[in-house]
Parts: sequence; C-alpha cells; structure tokens
Amino acid sequence: MRIELEAGYPRLDRFLSDHLPEVPRHRWDDWIREGHVLLNGEVPSKGGKKLKIGDVIETELPDMTPPARHLFAETMDLPTLFEDDQLWIINKPSGLVVHPGPGHAGGTVVNALLGRIKDALPIVESAAAESDVEAEEEEAPRGWPGLVHRLDRYTSGCLCLTKTQEAQLSLQAQFKTRGVEKRYLALVRHSPKLPQLGSLLIDEPILRHRTDRMRMTIGGSGRPSQTRIRVLSRTPSVALLECELLTGRTHQIRVHLQHLRAPLLGDGLYGGPMRWQDVDKQPLELPHPFLHAWNLAVDHPISGARISVEAAIPDEFRDIAARLGLMLPG
Repeated sequence: MRIELEAGYPRLDRFLSDHLPEVPRHRWDDWIREGHVLLNGEVPSKGGKKLKIGDVIETELPDMTPPARHLFAETMDLPTLFEDDQLWIINKPSGLVVHPGPGHAGGTVVNALLGRIKDALPIVESAAAESDVEAEEEEAPRGWPGLVHRLDRYTSGCLCLTKTQEAQLSLQAQFKTRGVEKRYLALVRHSPKLPQLGSLLIDEPILRHRTDRMRMTIGGSGRPSQTRIRVLSRTPSVALLECELLTGRTHQIRVHLQHLRAPLLGDGLYGGPMRWQDVDKQPLELPHPFLHAWNLAVDHPISGARISVEAAIPDEFRDIAARLGLMLPG
C-alpha cells in the first residue's frame, strides 16, 4: 500500500489506524517498530510522528488474515432492539467489529450471532458490487452469515442481522430496492453550506479515491449517491445533524459531509478535527468519528409488517454533544 498525503495529520499511527480500522492501533505500533512501515522511504522513529502534506507512506503488512470461513460461536451480551426467529436487530456499540478480519478472528457481531442461534447459517452471496445495496461505512458484505449490511467499527447503532436464508434474501432485496429506512446522527464541524431551515439533499456520485485506495471521493464517474441532511442543533462552530441515507455507498455520509465542508468530528480520514474545545474552552479529544445509526425500518421477511427501531444514543456521544453545547433529540 502506498499513500501520498493530501493533508496533514497529527500522528502516523492514528492515520494508519483510521485508514485500516480493522487492525488494532497497538499492532500498528509494533509494525512501525519492526520496519513494516516506511515514511518518505525511511523507517520512522516512532508511531507518534506528525505528518504533513506530501508525505508518502508505504507498508506491506504481515499476513494476519484468518481462514475465510473459520467461524466459531461466542456468547456476547449485545443490546437487542428486536428479535424473533427470523431477525435480530441490535444497537451495536462503538468499537465493536461486525465480522472477522485481520486482527479480529473473533469477538465480532457475526460470532455473537452464531452463538445466539447455535447453528451455522447458510452463506448467501450479496450483490453489493453490482447494485444499490445499503452500506454506510462499507458496501454490503459478501458471504458472511446473517449480514445484509454493516457499520464501521466506530459507528454505533442499528444493525440488522438475519437468522434464516429466507430472511437474508428478503432483506437483501429490500436494501437493493431502497425499501429500508436509515437515519443517522452526526456530530460535525459547522459549515455555511449546512441548511438554515428544513433539509438539504446531497446528490453527488461517489467512487474510490484515485491515489488513496482506502478513501472514497466525489467524482462524475462514481455511483449515484444521495444523502438528505437536517440540522437538529447548532452552535457557531459545530452542529448535530440527522442524515438519511437514500442510497448506500462506502463512507457515503463521511464523503458527503466532507463535500459540505462539515466533516464528522473525529474523522481525520476525511478532514474532521481530532481535537476541539468545549463550551468552557477546555480541550476535548475526539478519538474517532462520531456517527450513530439512530433509526432503522424494514419489512418483516415473513409477515411483511413494518418494523421500526430506534437505538439509544451512547453515553460517549451524549457527553461530547453536551460539552459542545448541542441539544440531542428526545
């Protein structure tokens, strides 16, 4: 992997962790010390090295990918919003990884799902690469049992899992035809481009960045992407937004907010501040993007009844919002 920076960044290890969040940050520290990361052609002296525009990062990571389908069940107590013999909808905590990958062979939502139903689910391939399937933070995953969409590691909130093949096929079809309603809460830097009243539809195509393959960007040859935003609370410097996904692209909300010059707080990958001041002028650390999947509505795969759930806002999100002088809904 080779990345040429287009903006500065406070720390090398944090930059790498933000680009590849499935890899634990402490592993980056080890790999930097072991010489697996080059900064401008040289091994950096420390992971806390400050980055500047034009810096070039190169890395070839040791292979730590677990066997593709070496899955095992785990017992995990996750907040349940809805459950029956077809669906399990949870309020995913921030920091929890959705499925196994490099650095996370277990301790994921998929492991918890297998532990909950005690049986291996059939794997149904998603058509995410060819269709308008929902997928904030990542395109809908291929081949993971029970998954029809996923959330980024640090995005909390509503995540829908299926327990049967029939339910998985039904939910995949609903995401593809935009039959699923998805609303998020986002803490952002204020921008004059944010609507003063009502809502604003962001209709900008998204594609993978030309040089930084871990990032997405807006471009005419990208896939059609639509996000509707509404300001719920604001100060002169920050705002709380409701973001409704009308399509689902990798990093869609993050890219569209960057386009409005209102990046997520804590989202260094897309220009968001990692530090701020609260209303009392005290320093405020923003360790990750503050995005919460607040509402989700789907049709039940068997009865057809509309299921609508709301995920309680995490304490960390509430605390940051309060310190910034923003009013949360409810």
